[in-house]
Amino acid sequence: MNLATHAGLIAGTSVLAIASTGTAGDLDSVIDGIINDSATISGDDAFSMSGLFAYGFNHTDADSYAGGIGSAHLTFGGESGGWNWTFNYVLDGNSGYYGDGGQAMRDYAIWQEMDNGFSFGMGNVKSIFVKANSIAEENTLQINNTQTGANLEGRGEQIGFGYKADQFRVMGRAYDVDGADADGFSTEFRAEFLAMGSWDDCNCFGSMAGSESTLVIGASMSDDSLFDGTSIDVTYKMDAWAIHAAQTEADALNWDAMTVQASYFFADSTMAYISYEDEDTLGDDLDVGINHWYSDSCKATLEVDFEDANDEMTIAGQVQFTF
Repeated sequence: MNLATHAGLIAGTSVLAIASTGTAGDLDSVIDGIINDSATISGDDAFSMSGLFAYGFNHTDADSYAGGIGSAHLTFGGESGGWNWTFNYVLDGNSGYYGDGGQAMRDYAIWQEMDNGFSFGMGNVKSIFVKANSIAEENTLQINNTQTGANLEGRGEQIGFGYKADQFRVMGRAYDVDGADADGFSTEFRAEFLAMGSWDDCNCFGSMAGSESTLVIGASMSDDSLFDGTSIDVTYKMDAWAIHAAQTEADALNWDAMTVQASYFFADSTMAYISYEDEDTLGDDLDVGINHWYSDSCKATLEVDFEDANDEMTIAGQVQFTF
């Protein structure tokens, strides 16, 4: 089960059909359908919109209070002529998973999914090298990304392919990194094996009470113009418990890190989590926190961060709204 709200999919009924309903009762049912994720405004071609707003605070040894953890962005997506498309616009983002400030078109892509499980496309999105970076912002455990996730995000222009079967899936990407090497491209590949469970339960590192057991083993590799390294990870989820562990080496960036993230739902809507990272250059980083869902679209987080590199403790809080 997804731990946060899903964007309302608006698909199926045409705009002309909405305009020609003729009665207030029919219009009310269309509006109700949009609110409840079941109506459409674009005919045969699906269209969706989702948004995220988050705001919080930091309390560090250096200052008694500092606001500014926050983000506001909109994501649009759809399908036309067999092609899927999406773009994400950051209205403002200055911390955590949400960007480095200002307004920007962050992600955009077009891709096609075939009936045999094969897919291909192009766009500006995150690298597939680090498993944790495939988790959407609304489903992350922490307020901030891990050191490894932030430094090895690898967002950039790329072309790629994927193949998904019942128990394994593979992905490959070629990045435009002009100036990094002679041909201007960097390649990376990732493979995952689903030992038990469902692919639908692999979109977060949490597991609500009553969830089925899921075990995924993954491995990634990159050539020398992007990261030049490997990453191996294991994710295991069961009734109320989840744990993710990864060993990542990126020789091009002199990066060698071990990361462990675990969570436990001790109440229906409340999860405790811990994230530990040991990186050769920056040292240890330990985050302990609690997530509480007031509703599917409202999550509050309280977190304590112990950073070995800065030798300080940070207390942070955030409220996140999605639609």
